[in-house]
Amino acid sequence: MNQDQYAWAAPPPSYHDFTGTGAGASRPPASRTEHPVDTKEDFQDAGSAAGLPQLPGYSTYTVEFAKGSFHMDYLIKDDADKPFLYVDNKAFPSTFRGGRPDVIVHEGGDNTGPIVFASRSNIIGNCHELCFGDPAISSRFTELKLKNWVSLTTTWSPPDSEKKYKFERMYGKEAEALGGRKTSLLSLKLTDVENGEIMATYLNDGFQTWRKAGTYQIKHNPAIGDEWDKWVICVCGVLTEKERRSRRWRSHGGGGGP
Repeated sequence: MNQDQYAWAAPPPSYHDFTGTGAGASRPPASRTEHPVDTKEDFQDAGSAAGLPQLPGYSTYTVEFAKGSFHMDYLIKDDADKPFLYVDNKAFPSTFRGGRPDVIVHEGGDNTGPIVFASRSNIIGNCHELCFGDPAISSRFTELKLKNWVSLTTTWSPPDSEKKYKFERMYGKEAEALGGRKTSLLSLKLTDVENGEIMATYLNDGFQTWRKAGTYQIKHNPAIGDEWDKWVICVCGVLTEKERRSRRWRSHGGGGGP
């Protein structure tokens, strides 16, 4: 693939751009009390994302680990169990890929379908560059910056829209009430900033099954149509992937892959 096609992605920043002292210094101090920690015993929690009811006015999508993928590609299926999106999740972040996208989302069931989204991220720092559409031809670019790294909180406006939405992590009783695992740190909700209405949820499955990663429930948005579901899934996916990679980085003492 021609790297010039991705001119929208600026040269990757160095670790010192964020910290001045090295890669690990940009993270806030880890809290031992703010969030629970996943354990093997938690895998049997009641209230799994599996078997969620079909809510009127909402679309449901399941996220599965793609077959034959050693670096965590995902297959997203609709409520009829048909492939909807394929997430080509590169083994290394853009920092180590010359600034090229490290998450590329295709329509359909594999990585040969049309590109609908791409993201350039760094394993450190709170900023991501997003492209809605194929970065070789799309003009819809935006920057996504976490307002709070610990809670994964950020605001977001869909392309060509001024309306504000907020992503934030949910856990504990709130996640459990919606059918998720209360101890998972990879469940998110999307709310309308203006009225506080929950527009979408992603409930992490927490490795309760070998195939399933989680479930989306997304409220219909007639003003945007089917593109709304794609955008919500893609932006939410960038946030959860940021957390998954960061946890793996920490587990390797700052020296492993994403």
